Amino acid sequence: MDLFERLFPDDETENLPIHYFRAALGDYAHGYTTRAEIINYWSLDAEAQTDLDVLLAVIDAETALGKVAFLVELHDVMLITEAGAKYTEKADFKTRLGL
Repeated sequence: MDLFERLFPDDETENLPIHYFRAALGDYAHGYTTRAEIINYWSLDAEAQTDLDVLLAVIDAETALGKVAFLVELHDVMLITEAGAKYTEKADFKTRLGL
């Protein structure tokens, strides 16, 4: 199941809590959490890991300030999506974040 479906689940999907997920990405950006730990925290399958790798690649490519800016933007977009207000389709979500 892709990461988008885990972040914004229907009634039958196990929720991946966006605040904790964002916190794990922040910890990764600062070198305190590994990719493997993030995968293990929420038992991400191969499809979700592919999506995770896209996010981690953006984080890895950024400067320290760029990492912070991307993580704030990601968190904002996840909150808007969780509320059902916007970016509720994976393609819109990815486009909004430049992925």
